[in-house]
Amino acid sequence: MVRSFQSFLNDIFRSYHAEAVRFAARLVGGRDNGEEVVQDAWVSLAVRGGATPIEHPKTYFFTATRNAAIAFTAREQREWSRRVDFDALTESELADETLARYEQTRQLAKLAVFLNELPPACRKAFIMNKFEGYSHPEIASRLGISVSMVEKHVVRALLHCRALMRVHAGD
Repeated sequence: MVRSFQSFLNDIFRSYHAEAVRFAARLVGGRDNGEEVVQDAWVSLAVRGGATPIEHPKTYFFTATRNAAIAFTAREQREWSRRVDFDALTESELADETLARYEQTRQLAKLAVFLNELPPACRKAFIMNKFEGYSHPEIASRLGISVSMVEKHVVRALLHCRALMRVHAGD
């Protein structure tokens, strides 16, 4: 009887879950974050699927967990870099900060509208690169396209958004 990849992956998850969570917790700091990382790893493997047999399932799962921990840490760093300590701001600075946040939100809303005009693959590549921080080779691997196609998508999106931002600069 041939086992499905999903069944195989579920067996790996059950067999190594506790050990993988401890491993991930050491990498990202904390059991809760470790659980999230292991779940992210499982999802990425499930989405990717498996066409070839896996000789070392534990290594396979732990490599995916390490990659998920790297992505988790990068995401956390991006989030922390955007946070503001409002308690340390004066009223004037707070007003300036609020106005700046409003303008950023308005610009992001415009950008979202502009991005929705792009083909889905182009939009996805751009968002993965500029907002999620993935490199071109990582995007190519995740989307199943060449690195040069990722570059073309990102450039197309940049040019599209730049042109529309110029047109709507007075809004």
